[in-house]
Amino acid sequence: MGLLPPYYLWLPRKIKKILLYRFLFATLLCSWLDYQMLTIFVSVNLFELRRPLDSLTEILGWTLFSVYSSVLLILIRLSTMGFGLVLCHIHYVTPRCFRYNLLRISYEFPIRFWLISSILSTTIASSWLYASFVDLNNGNYLLGGSWYYLMTFGCFCGISYYHKSHERSLRRFPLPIVHLNMMECLLQIWCHHFKSSAKAAFVPTILFALIYWPTMGLLDTTELGGVSTGCFVIITQPQRLFQAWLLATLILAKLHIVRELYGLIMQRPLSLICDLRDLHEYIDISLFNLIWERFQYFICIMRMKPMPINAQRYNLSLPIAMALDTAEIYGFQLLAARDFYAAMSGSLCNKLFEKQFGQRNRYWNEVRDVIMGMLDRFLARMESCLEPAPRIKVSHLLKNKNPKKPGIRSLVKPTPPPRRLCATCRCFPSCQPPQKTWCFCNLRIYLYDRIQSCRNALWDILPVVPQYYSFLYELDPLANLNHELRCGEPLVWILQGLVTMCVRYLKEDKFYYIQNDLERIVVYLLKVEEKLIAAKEMQVRGKLCSSHDHFMMAINRCIYKILFTFGPHLDLIIDDYKLRDTFRRRMELLP
Repeated sequence: MGLLPPYYLWLPRKIKKILLYRFLFATLLCSWLDYQMLTIFVSVNLFELRRPLDSLTEILGWTLFSVYSSVLLILIRLSTMGFGLVLCHIHYVTPRCFRYNLLRISYEFPIRFWLISSILSTTIASSWLYASFVDLNNGNYLLGGSWYYLMTFGCFCGISYYHKSHERSLRRFPLPIVHLNMMECLLQIWCHHFKSSAKAAFVPTILFALIYWPTMGLLDTTELGGVSTGCFVIITQPQRLFQAWLLATLILAKLHIVRELYGLIMQRPLSLICDLRDLHEYIDISLFNLIWERFQYFICIMRMKPMPINAQRYNLSLPIAMALDTAEIYGFQLLAARDFYAAMSGSLCNKLFEKQFGQRNRYWNEVRDVIMGMLDRFLARMESCLEPAPRIKVSHLLKNKNPKKPGIRSLVKPTPPPRRLCATCRCFPSCQPPQKTWCFCNLRIYLYDRIQSCRNALWDILPVVPQYYSFLYELDPLANLNHELRCGEPLVWILQGLVTMCVRYLKEDKFYYIQNDLERIVVYLLKVEEKLIAAKEMQVRGKLCSSHDHFMMAINRCIYKILFTFGPHLDLIIDDYKLRDTFRRRMELLP
């Protein structure tokens, strides 16, 4: 249990099983991808038109029935699983606040270490497996053959992928705006990344060959003539360039596709239902039974038969309140908020309104309490970040600030700083200036001035040093504010879903029980807007993150929906006359 992250241990059992099931399913898809990659590489290198049946038999033997290939494929799967675990950790972990970049670098160092280790282990094992089939037929071992060349080039491809995809920042999985069919998504991902990887692998293949083969020729002969031998290999053996290009294409495509696969599966839409969370809090689903049920479902689809009724016991549905109340796992809460907004725009809102009065009231109260609690915590954190600076006393300003215009004397007589003198300095007569006296104090001042001048000269000679220093230690005055905005980004979707529910209740709700909370919802919207405007005024001190723009767009959309829908009914809905006046003034500004 110590190897698991804390946010996973705090989750309800049902959410744990959902995440574990999705991770295993994504890993299974990556395993099928390994067989596809191996089949492509082996077919290109071993297939011969003169003996097609023998070639196909040999290809199937090396791909499916070889102990050597199976062992290396297990190593590749373990490395791929480690790569997926690191990607999932980056996605689900809660954002951290870093006052300066050195803290961020020190926090990300172990994550980046495991990330590049998993990438390199995947590329090394894949290169080892692919390079084993290069010299089986008509092997040419000039300058060490192609095995070392492909192994080295595979590691180079892994480092190049890390440099291009993960160097600047650790990115989460993108949030799906529209959920498409899974088979269409898989086919689109496969084709897109193979085409892009084939184009991206062309230039590195040429450059690496121009460096590797002349260097190997020089090391093999220890003479300059070895360079010409390496160039001769490049010109006379283009199949080595083709094999390296194919290897780079497969490795780059696999690394990109693996990330897309884990993002696609882990970000699949959640099955939200209108139910009480207490009924699902301690439900423990057997993972084996769940996988067996999914396998039966797949078999029934292939046979075009309905699923047996007695087998439909294990489902992955979640109550709305349970899915939204997952602040400890940020990526999952963001997905739940997005699905909540989509559900309130779809049929789930109709199911809520179709419930009986007593049941529906309990469901609504539970969802409302979760959302209002999130809003209270968000507003409290924003208030702590937006606290005004303490006012400076006037006397302090008069004492410490010089007059802006010359010729105007200060209102307070400046007091000279006390001079610290040693016992030797106090012994000299007052007529003799202490600066011309050889004592310990003057020597200390002299050495301090010399050190400062040397440091400034070194600073001018090495301009890179202050740049790196400012990059690592420059404080971000809006770090806490941006951190709270990122942590509260699920509210961007939750507020829109909540307002959508309020808008639909006007036509579909027969009991009007949401009306009692409508004024409270409107007050929360205005409070959030007030905090966002105050945060925008602090932009002169630094740069706000993109979450602020998302919040502003969402809150404006929510307020305008409320105004357009409930504008004619303000007197019946809102009792506070100040709030009614505020909304009337806002309605006058509408086009």
